[in-house]
Amino acid sequence: MSTDTGLGSDPALEPIDWAELDDGRLSLEWRTWGLLLALFAIGALFCYDYFTSYRLAVGAWYTPARLDWLFLLSLVVFVFVVVVPLFTDYERTRRYWQRFRKNRLAVVCAAYLVLFFILGILSLLVLGRPSTNIEYANQPALFATIESGTVALNCAGHVTGPAVQQLCHGSLRFPFGTNDVGQSVLSLTIAGFGVSLLVALVTSMIMVPIATVVGVVAGYSGGWVDTVLMGYVDVQQTVPAFVAYIILGFVFGQSLFLIILAFGLLSWGGVARLVRSEVIQRRGELYVTAAESAGANRTTVIRKHILPNVSSTVFTATTRQIPLLILTEAAISFIVVLGDENVPSWGQFINSVTTETGGVNVELWWVWVFPLVFLVVTVFSFSVVGDALRDTLDPRSSA
Repeated sequence: MSTDTGLGSDPALEPIDWAELDDGRLSLEWRTWGLLLALFAIGALFCYDYFTSYRLAVGAWYTPARLDWLFLLSLVVFVFVVVVPLFTDYERTRRYWQRFRKNRLAVVCAAYLVLFFILGILSLLVLGRPSTNIEYANQPALFATIESGTVALNCAGHVTGPAVQQLCHGSLRFPFGTNDVGQSVLSLTIAGFGVSLLVALVTSMIMVPIATVVGVVAGYSGGWVDTVLMGYVDVQQTVPAFVAYIILGFVFGQSLFLIILAFGLLSWGGVARLVRSEVIQRRGELYVTAAESAGANRTTVIRKHILPNVSSTVFTATTRQIPLLILTEAAISFIVVLGDENVPSWGQFINSVTTETGGVNVELWWVWVFPLVFLVVTVFSFSVVGDALRDTLDPRSSA
């Protein structure tokens, strides 16, 4: 029995296939099988790496590679849950794209985020850390100059001016210049893409399952279950993840891994509340009542009728949470040094050229301006795309 839920007049709701109610058996799509096989393969490789003396090369940054494994796991989940449906459900993608492209600024920001995603992956899995080249320390950015022989001991570009006050010009070899140990600022900026992508992706992959389960269970069950779960969310939100990270940092040491863990485990309360509200609304819909009357158990109703209609809420809420996560990581990296991984974060680059009085070194402006610009553009792009996705996936919210 394949039945339309009569939602053709409401573009925010997707038609529900009721065919599975007839036999009640659990059937998995090929995409789910692919995800399970990929997760099994990653789990097997991790066990091989962890329990044997052999060390697999995963990623290009960390030793030990705990964040690399988490990133690989999150990347696989992202591909199967977000990317694959964009290509397999072409009609839905086309419908959403027609709404989304009406916002020109959001399209530009989305194009930038695609570049951010590609460069972040390349940085994490292929490029590795920027190398030092002390011979070419403090090289100016392209079209900039700096005093040659004192600040820039060896100039990679042209040298002009009288012998007593020569100027070193920027070169294509280092288009964004270099820092005080000769690291290319362009390479450092791309490495910052990797850190921000790592924070955004892994933290989201921790938050989303927890928020979805808590929100769905609370909203669908109601009663004392709802009271207990939402009461816990209230208590959790009284202790901000930032405060929890600072306290845990004194115990376990400052690290990027601790940032991701603290914010992933303690920042899902707002998303869970949105999911709960959506589930309560869906629970009262006629198609859910009809499914329950037809004998569908709770698991089937949630899996077939509730989750598909709250997935947009989860995706939109998570997208709007990512800018805050990236900003928080940059702020923490600016304040403290993340010890165990020596993370090449944008916040750390900006802090690396601060003076003793707390200001920034204006003479070496390229070391902090480029990371700061890309940090602002990234946060702005996620915010704009998040708002556009909200309008695209839930047109009623902008009505």
